[in-house]
Amino acid sequence: MKNLRTLPGLTLGLALLALSLPAPALAERYRVDLILFADNTAAAGEQPVAAQAPNLTGALDLGDTAKLRAAGIEILPDESFGLAEAWKRLRNSRNHEPLLRLAWLQKDPPAERGVSLRLRWGKPGNEPSRTGGAVYPVDGTVALLVGRFLHLDADLAFTRADDSGVLGSFRLNERRRLRRDELHHLDSPRLGLLVRAQRAEEKDAAPATRQAPQPAPTPVPKRAPKPAKP
Repeated sequence: MKNLRTLPGLTLGLALLALSLPAPALAERYRVDLILFADNTAAAGEQPVAAQAPNLTGALDLGDTAKLRAAGIEILPDESFGLAEAWKRLRNSRNHEPLLRLAWLQKDPPAERGVSLRLRWGKPGNEPSRTGGAVYPVDGTVALLVGRFLHLDADLAFTRADDSGVLGSFRLNERRRLRRDELHHLDSPRLGLLVRAQRAEEKDAAPATRQAPQPAPTPVPKRAPKPAKP
């Protein structure tokens, strides 16, 4: 009986201990909408740097679903892209050319760059003496980072050949602090990014595949009754 009387005090002590323990951190998911565009207003005197292969350490191809899923990243379908109006304005601009657009969800982005998304545009050429393989007109990576603040890390190159056939690159290499829900502009002499990051909601998830609606059956016309015989 004496032992039984100590049970309420023991239960209370365990409950207080459980309350004092830190709660498990909840997973954070972010939605990012991004537009990559070319800037045709760059000064003619701006000189490119020697073409080099981009640093693709930790870069994931947009089509590698398994690795993206393992990294907590989900590429959203184009029909759910959230900056369609900005894309339309760029298409109607004489000074800018929209190249590609992308939306994705990311769970618990790292505080420092670990994985990134590889962005490529255009048909690849070949310049083995410097890059060792195919060279895309636009190539590089972007990465979402969450530490004390939210950041986008971009490392992209716009590469072209001069009149003598030598390749040179204009680079966009910047880490930009992002304010949630705001549209941000990153630029360089030839490339620009429009990007918006938001806390993800359930509605942001890619819709499940649904069976296509079946056409309604065509009604069969009823036959007119035969006239009665006299």
